[in-house]
Amino acid sequence: MALGIVIGVGAASCSASSSSGGNFTSSTPPAASGSGGAPAGSAGAPASASSAPGGLLVVPGGNGGAAPAPTVTTPPPPPGVPIMPVAIDECTSASGLDSAAVQALMKGGAATGVRLLYPYDGTVFPRGLMPPVLMWDGPAADAVYVHIHSSLFDYKGCLKPTGPNQLQLTDSVWQQATDRTGGATDPFQVELTTSSAGSVAGPIAEKLVVAKATLKGSIFYNTYSTKLLPAAAAAGPSLASGGAVLRITPGKSAEVFLGASGCTGCHSVSANGTRLTAFDLAKLGGQAYPLVPGAPPDPQPLAVAPGASFAGIYPDGSIYVASANQGGVGPRGAGATAAVYETSTGNPVAGTNVPTTAIAPTFSPDGSLLAFTDYAIDSGRGLALMSFDGGKRVASGYRQIYKVAAPNYAGWPFILPDNNGVVFAVGPTADFSGNGAGLFSGLSALAPASDLFVLDNASGKASLLAKAMGFASQQDADSNTTYLPFGAAEEIHHNYYPTVSPVAAGGYFWIFFDSYRHYGNLGLQRQLWGTAVDVSADGKYATDPSHPAFYLTGQEFGAGNHRAFTALDPCHKDGDACTTGIDCCGGFCTNGKCGQPPAPPPEAGPRCAMTDESCATGTACCNPTDHCIAGHCGTVIR
Repeated sequence: MALGIVIGVGAASCSASSSSGGNFTSSTPPAASGSGGAPAGSAGAPASASSAPGGLLVVPGGNGGAAPAPTVTTPPPPPGVPIMPVAIDECTSASGLDSAAVQALMKGGAATGVRLLYPYDGTVFPRGLMPPVLMWDGPAADAVYVHIHSSLFDYKGCLKPTGPNQLQLTDSVWQQATDRTGGATDPFQVELTTSSAGSVAGPIAEKLVVAKATLKGSIFYNTYSTKLLPAAAAAGPSLASGGAVLRITPGKSAEVFLGASGCTGCHSVSANGTRLTAFDLAKLGGQAYPLVPGAPPDPQPLAVAPGASFAGIYPDGSIYVASANQGGVGPRGAGATAAVYETSTGNPVAGTNVPTTAIAPTFSPDGSLLAFTDYAIDSGRGLALMSFDGGKRVASGYRQIYKVAAPNYAGWPFILPDNNGVVFAVGPTADFSGNGAGLFSGLSALAPASDLFVLDNASGKASLLAKAMGFASQQDADSNTTYLPFGAAEEIHHNYYPTVSPVAAGGYFWIFFDSYRHYGNLGLQRQLWGTAVDVSADGKYATDPSHPAFYLTGQEFGAGNHRAFTALDPCHKDGDACTTGIDCCGGFCTNGKCGQPPAPPPEAGPRCAMTDESCATGTACCNPTDHCIAGHCGTVIR
């Protein structure tokens, strides 16, 4: 089942495996003025290849300033088949640079005068994303030399920038690199040398990690200021014309999923990707929508959905918990109380034991837990956790798990897929929104602080997700000592709306959040970012498990984006094509088709489950580093 992400728009409006399948693609953000189009010197499909000593596959250089050749995707070989190393050389005469410029770049120059702005050193990327844009500051570069290498991959490119002090890595190069990732044990060394009017600076270097798994599914997110709606493009950013839920599906850039009425947002998505709830300003109420693979945007709603704004939907999409707003605390209109409803009908469900004071509720991916901010805890300053029986639709075992001191509130709790931790935000605004920081122009100066935390459920200890937010440690966060290149006051401690992908991938959980920060040299933007969180082998999250954040490619650049919701695409039936067991309703992908694998011979004993295959029935995981997480075997690296 491919993982999906949905992005929604505008909280304020609601107050009234190693497989390469399912690539998660996105649009390239516009470079600064004067850039655009295909990058000069971009790598196309290799025309030929030859073997070098040591079995290294050598791919000739690129196609100079010509339009790039079609991207060639090369899925990794089946398990047990070794991956062949590859070298790509784009520092030949075909690079578009003369030989003297190439030699000067490769020799290097001054050790100062230029620095990398994005990506950050130590960032962990999932596979399946579009390649990152390298961005740096210093004198305007007219040529660059980039060297990316690991034990299985070596790329040399002598290229012209694709934008002012920007270099967009090509799909072909990034694909071949990520196909050969060794994960955290074999990071990519990235070295950049620049030339400006003959003056050479660098190399400057950093390390990047690509997880040995592909991010699954689609993304839905919210935006107030999209230009993808005709009315919004004409009117400019406004609540009435620019609010929409956008969708990023594999292989596509963001598209408007809900927005024909002019303003739809405050959405939630079920973990299995079959249901979405949102608030429709034109209809002045909540609506529930079906999510069907391949269906066009703006589907007809299933039913009116009372209290749909920021609801907590059960993983199978059957019911949802409407958020409360007591005493002006919470994302809905004042006076709202929590209640449970059927998604397909909007009818109330009685006798659930869910407190009427539950604010911003969310279920765990397996449906066994329900987390929420509870107004009963010091007027909304604490988080609570309850067990939940999906068959009986009854919550039990209430316990307070966290409390923060005034004037702050703890909001947006999201349960990690292994049920051992809860991610949440802490800030001083009673609707947990950050007062719309960066969603409209002119609001950045009013932005209240908001920090991201992970709570260890066993000990009750909360740890700052410092590295994701731009700090090397809690101590650096306390002193505002940031690794963010600009370190502006407007971008320190401005992180909102955390959500968590419902499945592990490559040894990590994937957290998405909106952050008001500089994106390289493209300026301060409220955009969507992601961070890898180490899956804990012992189930403890008492220390920061995050990594430096990555920009979520595919989102509309320049719009105020927030609340990226990841959800699995609706599962495939037996006989349908698949890449991993997560794609399939039955939990097994056999020879590219959904269905149970052949039974092992009796003498072999019970069959174990491969990575991403179902382990819900108690099947042991084949890989000794895998754990059964939310019904699937997932790798643990911590």
